[in-house]
Amino acid sequence: MEMRFEPFTESDCEQLRQEVAELIAPLADKYGVCLDFVKDVCASGADSVVIQARFSLPKRPESVATLKEELDFRCYAEGFGMQPAWLGEEFKRGKFTYKVAGLMVNVPKKCVVLQRSDRARCQQDGKLVARYLS
Repeated sequence: MEMRFEPFTESDCEQLRQEVAELIAPLADKYGVCLDFVKDVCASGADSVVIQARFSLPKRPESVATLKEELDFRCYAEGFGMQPAWLGEEFKRGKFTYKVAGLMVNVPKKCVVLQRSDRARCQQDGKLVARYLS
């Protein structure tokens, strides 16, 4: 590789930024996080380039259940007679549509957290929910 001694041009800086993005974007995809470039500095006559990147968690989708209730559902659903894949599933009962939003493992009866179509939060027995989703 030939050593370079002349300053970076704007074109050089842009090319470096693009290549850095291409190299680290797969890491963001691998871990399911967001990649943002915070700072990108290259002055004319520059002898260095600064590229700062930040990995951040994506915004959590709006839910009536807490993150713990959702994680508990994925972890313990089978123990309550349900399937982990049912998280987010909907079913109709009476005049409302219900969406499975989570699980409260410390409440043996009415442990499933549901969001009604009127956006109200309620809890229901796991066996009843399983009947609608099976």
